[in-house]
Amino acid sequence: MSAARWEDYFLPGETLLWQGAPLPGIHRWAPHLLYMLLGVPFFAAGLWLTYHTARFGLLEAATVLDRLGAFVGFCFGLPFLGIGLFCLLGHWVMAALAPRRVRYALSSRAAYIARRFWGRALSVYPIQNSGELEVKTSGRAGSVWFHSQSLDDSDGEHKTFRAGFENIAEAEQVLRLLRQIQMQS
Repeated sequence: MSAARWEDYFLPGETLLWQGAPLPGIHRWAPHLLYMLLGVPFFAAGLWLTYHTARFGLLEAATVLDRLGAFVGFCFGLPFLGIGLFCLLGHWVMAALAPRRVRYALSSRAAYIARRFWGRALSVYPIQNSGELEVKTSGRAGSVWFHSQSLDDSDGEHKTFRAGFENIAEAEQVLRLLRQIQMQS
């Protein structure tokens, strides 16, 4: 979203104070490494099933029934191969492209998070004077959280959901702007 398009969503009297996007790159490595470890057995099983059924079953089968069984085994291995490949490589590609698909804006009244993946989504979080703010910086990137909500899920587990501007270069500046907005409210 460009600066001119943010104003389409503003209330009368609301002004744009800051806009930005996450810094490019992968910022949290642990979940991606976990997905890779999960993907290894899936990829190995899928590769083994598809390779062996294609080589020995489809090419060297003596009867049509043997070839049909090999074809079923080959088709059964393809989802394992696909899931494993996505966990090994696709997840890294999606994580690397994600910052290009997220835009942030801060107005004099609210925080806006626009996401563009398969469709477009815009989340608006009014800035409240009693809301808690949290900032975390590490290296060149920082994250500012301005909204949290605690809910109990269907299993009775307590979950907390946070929203904020993640992996931005101007985290301290945005925190100061948010505090100024809270003091004016």
